[in-house]
Amino acid sequence: MLNALLEIGCEEIPARFMPGFLDDLKKKAEEKLIRERLSFGSVQTFGTYRRLTLYIENLGAKQPDIVEENRGPAAEIAFDPSGVPRPAAVGFAKGQGIAVSDLFIQPVNGKNYVFAKITRKGQTAEKVLKTLFPEIITSLHLPLAMRWGDLDFKFIRPIHSILAMCGGRAVKFELAGVKASKIKVPKADLKLYKRLLEKAGIIVDQNERKELVKKAVQKAAKKAGAKALIDEDLLNEVVYLVEYPKAYAGRFKEEFLGIPGDVLITSMKKHQKYFPLVDSEGRLTARFVVVTDGCWNPAVVEGNQKVLSARLSDAKFFFDEDLKQPLKIRVADLDKVAYFEKLGTMAHKVERIVKLSEWIGKHLGLSSGEQMITRRIAELCKADLTCKMVYEFPELQGVMGREYALRSNEDPKVAKGIYEHYLPRFADDQLPSSLPGMVVALADRVDSIVGCFSTGTIPSGSEDPYGLRRAMNGIVRIILEKKLDLLLDELLAESHKLYEPVFLGFLFAKGETGYKDYPKIEKQITEFAAARVKPFLLDKGIRYDVVDAVIANCNDIRDTVVKAETLNKLTAENWLAGVIASADRIARIAKDVPRENIVEADLADKEEKELFEIYLKVNWEVGEAVKKEEWAKAVFALSALTGPLEIFFDKVLVMHKDERLRMNRLSLLKNIGKLYLQLADFTKIAPA
Repeated sequence: MLNALLEIGCEEIPARFMPGFLDDLKKKAEEKLIRERLSFGSVQTFGTYRRLTLYIENLGAKQPDIVEENRGPAAEIAFDPSGVPRPAAVGFAKGQGIAVSDLFIQPVNGKNYVFAKITRKGQTAEKVLKTLFPEIITSLHLPLAMRWGDLDFKFIRPIHSILAMCGGRAVKFELAGVKASKIKVPKADLKLYKRLLEKAGIIVDQNERKELVKKAVQKAAKKAGAKALIDEDLLNEVVYLVEYPKAYAGRFKEEFLGIPGDVLITSMKKHQKYFPLVDSEGRLTARFVVVTDGCWNPAVVEGNQKVLSARLSDAKFFFDEDLKQPLKIRVADLDKVAYFEKLGTMAHKVERIVKLSEWIGKHLGLSSGEQMITRRIAELCKADLTCKMVYEFPELQGVMGREYALRSNEDPKVAKGIYEHYLPRFADDQLPSSLPGMVVALADRVDSIVGCFSTGTIPSGSEDPYGLRRAMNGIVRIILEKKLDLLLDELLAESHKLYEPVFLGFLFAKGETGYKDYPKIEKQITEFAAARVKPFLLDKGIRYDVVDAVIANCNDIRDTVVKAETLNKLTAENWLAGVIASADRIARIAKDVPRENIVEADLADKEEKELFEIYLKVNWEVGEAVKKEEWAKAVFALSALTGPLEIFFDKVLVMHKDERLRMNRLSLLKNIGKLYLQLADFTKIAPA
């Protein structure tokens, strides 16, 4: 078995792209090796900001031979009755590269055809890699693409060198004007490759480098008599900013500790990539750790201290300036802050958030005191967007709002809610812990989604510039984890109604009327919500078909999840198969029936009268069970229809020539079908 090695040396790749880039390199290599029929043991990828490395272990020495049987013309066309080859046989044999005598005849669907058996010899791994390596490189997804010189070739950064090896031999090819070579690596051996790079001051394995960064930071912090705050995101970024980590502890002026800790930490992490240090009690100190790229001179920390001091001086200036005005005064400035091109200003948004928060609070039964806190949070929730500090550090919105609210003598509950209304900020982030904060968080997100969908700004593919998927994920998480009884249709309708002044003022004047088609907008948003609920249900181990059945109606998100869990358990019950079959048959027959009202006097046959009576009884039972949210009982009630429906279809001619009878029977089936759909779209459940 052989090992193969590919290294792409290039100019500095942005750290944020490296993890995805290495994953893509591994994926593309595996796909193409499989396609080329080259066996391999494992594929690993490594990288720094200046190199991407692919290592293939236990690579097959060559492709296996392929034996193909290629079909040619019909035997009667290829040969005359006496077996003499005709031009068709000669031409086919020539095209296959074999003698006419090597052709053979074989029947296909009762007719004889001429066949040629061709053995295609497998190529050596080295020869395959000669075309495969450049193909892998050019197939990588490029989050950013560059051209350089007069080349048409594009890559994330200009390529300077290529190391390509198969065993102990160089794999020769040229890409972007760079010739692949062995450089100074005698053979494709991972341990040897790593050792040679380490001698050159490069730790190519990102996992090894991550551990070295972590230990170096902890060691420097301990030497400074403190403990490092090691943020995982910052750690992962620093890993791709250095090739050989060397850490030093620095300090800044004590006076800067008067700035809120979040500002200090953000300034150190965001702009400088420094690790803040805290004392034994977890209080921020005037110390930090900087990770350098193989710098062995401790004096390097002095330059970093000067840069950080300048940053913190700016932050202190912004903070002092912001404190000159109470937060409530800044609300008026929101009229100068654009919210969205077609949806007015941030002041308009705040007005809607206030009203929608009041509506949600009433529906959730908040006390009068909680309603007052909620209103104040909604009024002030965006005020910090006008502050200098948030302008400099946008990620501190909400954080600075909380800080400035406290310093403006607002109720601490209000300050907390201002911060919490931005939660959750990402997938695994915490949720608001207070009811008022949670209500404003919902109102803010619903307002954004309704506004954007009303103007046709809907996420598509990977494009979501306004974070609407994240907003809907937050709504779903809050409703589910806080067990809230909120119906989407009511929530969306109230939000859309609050938008009417904005629509009239901004859109109507431009002749845009799409926002008026509210039923379409509501349907789009409900489907958008369902798409966010679906992965949540699948992660809970619920069958994919059951998930598809329940999210067809996702108006009540909480009930959707409970129904899915219930129905998933009921799939083990034998009687459910009858419910599924009945629902499917009705859906196909009554799909396009325009009429819904059933005329009891037009029920002619005994079987349809009995079915109607049972339908009325089951309809009542399902309704009562739904009111009590007894979903298993409701689904079981449907099973009472299975037998009568079978008799009905067996004895009654649904498509009667008498239109009056036919339409009445179809109306009966349509109403029964709607009863099934109250609980789920059973047609989507795969029969056992």
